[in-house]
Amino acid sequence: MTIVIINCDKVNALVDEDVQQFLEKRERSWPDWSLTKLKKSDIKKDLIYPGWFEGDWVVYSQDLNDLSKDAVKYTVRFTKNESGQIVGDRANNSESIGKAILGDKLKKVKSDPNSFNNQIIYLEDNEFIESRVTARNQIFDDELFFADEFFIQSFHKSGVSRLNQVETMSKFYKCNNKGFQSSQLIKPEICGFQYQATYGSKVGSTNLKAISTNKYKLNFRFIGTEH
Repeated sequence: MTIVIINCDKVNALVDEDVQQFLEKRERSWPDWSLTKLKKSDIKKDLIYPGWFEGDWVVYSQDLNDLSKDAVKYTVRFTKNESGQIVGDRANNSESIGKAILGDKLKKVKSDPNSFNNQIIYLEDNEFIESRVTARNQIFDDELFFADEFFIQSFHKSGVSRLNQVETMSKFYKCNNKGFQSSQLIKPEICGFQYQATYGSKVGSTNLKAISTNKYKLNFRFIGTEH
């Protein structure tokens, strides 16, 4: 295993060659995905982002499965944790995305104060979803963020519960902002893709074929930093 961790003003990197090869191979196999085990998963650590993610962003997400749909617009925030690492504001970001997709049907998203892996998503009519991260891995450097996470989601409605397994792969990089001088942009825009697959309710089973897949093209535009 090769891990490189560098921290300075210009470079911020966490690279594991085995994980990188796994993620690249998995991306190449899209959309022919089956449930698998992630390389060197460690859910005791949150997703860590490169320094160029810090701040508030407006995101435009285009569903590549249906180009007739307008891009979904929402805001996200990335801040420093107690160790000075850049992490996503999971509750805020999930609620912002959920509101953009579900509108008033989504009421609130709350994160477990004891674990960044757990969330509860409250919907109208007393429905709610319990979401738990079960595996994650990632790499990043000064140009790229690449990660994969698995979730178990339990949907509760009128006393009936339904389980689902979800995988989300995210690959983001600094956009090539041609035509702009560096002085014209406070921060470079961020471009990339998210791949999402659902595997049904057979928790514990392996090699399950994805029952649905989606791919989204994302663009992040910086709107400020909260102090």
